[in-house]
Amino acid sequence: MWLYGAAGAGKSAIAHTLAEICGKCGWLVASFFFWKTASERNNANRFVATIAHQVALVIPSSRELIEAAVDYNPCIFQQSLDTQLAKLVIEPLERLYSSGLIFDTAPLVIIIDGLDECQGTDIQSGLVRSLAAAFRHSALRVRILVASRPEVHLQSTFNSSSIQPRLSRLLLSNEYSPDKDIYRFLADSFKKIRSEHPLNSYIPSSWPSSDVLHELTEKSSGQFIFASTTVKYIGGDPHQLPHRRLDVIRRLQPPRGDEDLPYAELNSLYNHVLSNVRGIERVKQVLGVLLIVTPFLEEKRHRMTTAGGMDDFLLWQPSETEACLSQLASVIECNPAGHLRVLHSSLADFLLDPTRSHQFYLCRESILGDSVAQGLRHIHQYVIGEKSGFFPTSRKIHFKMLNCTSRIHRLPTSCYHGSYLP
Repeated sequence: MWLYGAAGAGKSAIAHTLAEICGKCGWLVASFFFWKTASERNNANRFVATIAHQVALVIPSSRELIEAAVDYNPCIFQQSLDTQLAKLVIEPLERLYSSGLIFDTAPLVIIIDGLDECQGTDIQSGLVRSLAAAFRHSALRVRILVASRPEVHLQSTFNSSSIQPRLSRLLLSNEYSPDKDIYRFLADSFKKIRSEHPLNSYIPSSWPSSDVLHELTEKSSGQFIFASTTVKYIGGDPHQLPHRRLDVIRRLQPPRGDEDLPYAELNSLYNHVLSNVRGIERVKQVLGVLLIVTPFLEEKRHRMTTAGGMDDFLLWQPSETEACLSQLASVIECNPAGHLRVLHSSLADFLLDPTRSHQFYLCRESILGDSVAQGLRHIHQYVIGEKSGFFPTSRKIHFKMLNCTSRIHRLPTSCYHGSYLP
């Protein structure tokens, strides 16, 4: 099963909980949780060794067979993942199965979380293919859960014909009403802070109000990471008043010094996602229009909030925007109709703050200025008779769009009169 969803949707929490449940039931034989900042867990070098070690602990009768395979070929950990899986996991388990030493009717469960945080997109895809191939012709009843973000290369891998017949998918989306769970998580977490924090005697019993909880829930945009980051920051320092730290999160008070980092976990997440993007300048161009320009538009479903409309506005070839944003599937959604949706409202806060986003910073004034210039290029194309798919061919609507453009850039409409206006 592929469990996938937006960055910070709660995939790891689900994977950890399932590992605990399966462990108590005696089904879990192995798990591996990739983590981008841990040198021993951000690559596949120790993956099979870890799986084999856990199999030997859970099924003691397999230990002798696994040790024999390593003794026979001490260089096996330098060989391919396919070979390692076959010699250290599959063959020992199948020998026990064929001899009748294992198993009952319960399945063997392997859980892999954070696959997208393993270094190398080819390695990520190769790991999926190796696991699928390893158990394809096996008599073992094995169930593998892989949790990850819906990165485009992983979508392609899971869509391959060799994997499809044995694959189930579960998308974490708004279908499961995450706002209710996030509100409940925040309410429970703040209750715990009120009762356990060393400075709880200074915390009002009514803190925080339901309005604040709803505000934080809305800011979470259906993703748990904002809520969990908020809770960790507010209750994480025994020497700081939690209600003051909540005010920092809500931007009612400033952080105290350079060491006070309320959004450290979110910064790490967004930096990780964006650092893996190719052609980042083109991606920033789309993000700038989507996050800075479109909020000025009166219609929520304006054409510029679609991939096709963005192509037209930027004078790109059809589908270039969708291809560009496919690298950001974990933070930007493009539905089958082409409508674009930012999955994290906190993404704009990150990109518009140079102290947080650094090389990914979006300068509001530059984006607005570039968008005004782009609008004038469309009008110029219309004037000289070239096709412009962005502006409608109506003088009245042209003028309305110019008014909107001038409001965006705080320039008088008269600046656009003259040769540019039909």
